[in-house]
Amino acid sequence: MRDEYRREMEQFGPTQEELDRLCGMIEGGTIMKRKMWLGCRAAAALAVCAALTLTAAVAAAPTVWDALTEELGLFGPYAQVVEGASCTDQGIRLQVVNALSDDLEAKVYFTLQDLEQDRLNEYLSLSGTLTAGVAEANEGKDPSVIIGSGFPSTRYFELVSYDPDTKTALLRAAIHYSEDAQPDHKAQLSITKTNTRQVEFYGTASCESTTSAALKSLPVSSSDKVVFRPGDMVNNGYEDADALLPSKQVVLAPGQTPMPLEGSKDIQISSMGFASDGCFHIRLDFADGMRPGFWSDGALAMLCSIYSPNRGNDNDFMLYQMTLVDGGLDILFPLIKAGDLEDLQNGELRISGNYFRPGTEVEGSWSVEFNMDYYSSVTLDWTGNIDGSYVREVSVSPLSVTMYSSNTGSFARAELCAVKRDGTIITAQPGTGRYANMEAVGGKVCDAFNTWKFDEPVNLADIVSLTLKDASIPVR
Repeated sequence: MRDEYRREMEQFGPTQEELDRLCGMIEGGTIMKRKMWLGCRAAAALAVCAALTLTAAVAAAPTVWDALTEELGLFGPYAQVVEGASCTDQGIRLQVVNALSDDLEAKVYFTLQDLEQDRLNEYLSLSGTLTAGVAEANEGKDPSVIIGSGFPSTRYFELVSYDPDTKTALLRAAIHYSEDAQPDHKAQLSITKTNTRQVEFYGTASCESTTSAALKSLPVSSSDKVVFRPGDMVNNGYEDADALLPSKQVVLAPGQTPMPLEGSKDIQISSMGFASDGCFHIRLDFADGMRPGFWSDGALAMLCSIYSPNRGNDNDFMLYQMTLVDGGLDILFPLIKAGDLEDLQNGELRISGNYFRPGTEVEGSWSVEFNMDYYSSVTLDWTGNIDGSYVREVSVSPLSVTMYSSNTGSFARAELCAVKRDGTIITAQPGTGRYANMEAVGGKVCDAFNTWKFDEPVNLADIVSLTLKDASIPVR
């Protein structure tokens, strides 16, 4: 869902770095030449060994260990326990504890523990970089294939859990490798600042309870401030989007349809429905002490849309105006009217952004280097046609599948399945990818790169085939 929301929001103006930090909420090492095709007994033994080692690493924070175990789930036996990667600065200790990687994605889990004070909490965010891998030169590659510009690093860190008793936070960072960025056995994690003041969130709420009845509305007062207009959106589909606003500006009165905003503890829906201007509005309440964040151009650092399966990426449901009001925010959707009620009731509010709350910032220098193992993919001895597209290469690891083809888009949301020898099916969900139209000898061709991530790890020795769009790919 978050990947879908990211695609919807990319047209709205903020930089990709800003979007990566916002919507990444709604997300290499010593090469494992041994592919670890584990049987049940071997997997169980590895799980016990990993548990013992990792338990020692986080013995002071059993709640963190429980959270990590739950986070990894069935992938636990395939994860690498990282030892000896820790440092301390400003009374806060950084320790890398676990990694799970193949040549498509690397996930690194690490802890931060405040040894002296109480400066970390469940609102923790970080400034820093995780780098793992090498960037390959484009020389010598097939000129018919577009090479991306990705570099194997990330600046986005996601809090998995926080244990107040031991003042320990568990965090995750993920790197998605592109065609010109591959894993390597050296990784480095560097943190420059901890922050519990600036909160990033991804919130959702169902619009199912909305009715056509007009809610109580208030005129826009002199203290209210418009902080985002429809015309501020890039590629909004209208020559003059601001002209779509109602002639008489109003905001919803607070407290009429209170309900939670899932994904945020500090923001709630106060009123949601149609105002006296005939347009759909949502009024949000902010918790005491919260201060909204803003983009560098002065616009409120929040992105919003109503997603309805009936309307998809309809601009009418993505065009909005934001007004700061007493204690909160009024969001006006000028093109959503009572005639859209059925589509609206099937829809979902999606909002992401950042704000400031009481907290602390700690600047420091935490940096560790460590070896990170990864599972190398095996390229299958197969080419063929699937759903009218020529597939020139398929690779599979215990964690994922990658595919190069001439597909024009039908693979992007298609589920892939691995079929085991005993008939068991293991599903894989669509992941990152790209599509590109390009000029080539003989005319235009489409170059596609698609990925899928397994719902549970696979032992390639047990897999007989992959299934995509009713086509079977043999695994030998």
